[in-house]
Amino acid sequence: MNIFRTLAALGSILAAVTAAAADGPGVTVSEAWVRALPPSQANTAAYLVIANPGQAPVRVVGASSDIAARVEFHTTREVDGYQRMVQLQQLELAPGQRLELAPGGTHLMLLELQRMPVAGEQVSLCLQLASGEQTCFSALVRRDAEPSGHEHHHP
Repeated sequence: MNIFRTLAALGSILAAVTAAAADGPGVTVSEAWVRALPPSQANTAAYLVIANPGQAPVRVVGASSDIAARVEFHTTREVDGYQRMVQLQQLELAPGQRLELAPGGTHLMLLELQRMPVAGEQVSLCLQLASGEQTCFSALVRRDAEPSGHEHHHP
């Protein structure tokens, strides 16, 4: 008689797995750009906005690019009064959370570049999620953040 209970339990497990998969993309990416640096540099940074449109927390556990040997998550922390770069193993986003990876904060480091991309190029990047999903996108290469009306010009 236990077979019915076992089948009912299996059915609810399968329903839960299907619901999680039907949630759609784990994360969405916007405003992605890569900093163009002098060709002599072996590394550069990428900035973007990651959003979690789903109902469950999402963990971004890795990243890759077609132009870099390694891509790591880095953030800037104050250690002993100095700003230092610290590597993060993963990024966590709560349901509905939006995480801005921006200059001076958390960002992607593209390490051991095959070559430095030039302004105007598109670079392909992918984020790996703990669920095994991958979100790929392209990022425009720029020299700096978007120009704004109140930039400081040095004489």
